[in-house]
Amino acid sequence: MLQTIAVLGARRRVLAMAVVTPLLATGYLRAAGLPAGELAAAWLLLDLLAAALGAAVLASYLPARGWRPDLGCSPCAAVAGLSLVGSVLAIGSYGPSLVGPGLAAAVTLYALTQRLGPAACSTPPAR
Repeated sequence: MLQTIAVLGARRRVLAMAVVTPLLATGYLRAAGLPAGELAAAWLLLDLLAAALGAAVLASYLPARGWRPDLGCSPCAAVAGLSLVGSVLAIGSYGPSLVGPGLAAAVTLYALTQRLGPAACSTPPAR
């Protein structure tokens, strides 16, 4: 738990989340193809949740220090970033139904858990 808080605690990651969350939320609204006034409040809330989780996934790739991206140690580290494509497809497929943003939130939550989990993309210890 403390490791997750430390990973998200870097100022640049928090700033990136603050910048990317509204952009993702707007992108999800556009993918649904309907104006925000025609969508239920629960849909918008799930949209915002999925956007915040997606922003946290993207922010996890920023390095805590320096300029080199923190891509991870294996190809499975890229799956978390690609999950954002899946979340856009989910919202675009279901339109005004709550299933779309709910599925998008679930996919991005899985991606964040996979990205920040201690054993998700670990390499074997050196002998």
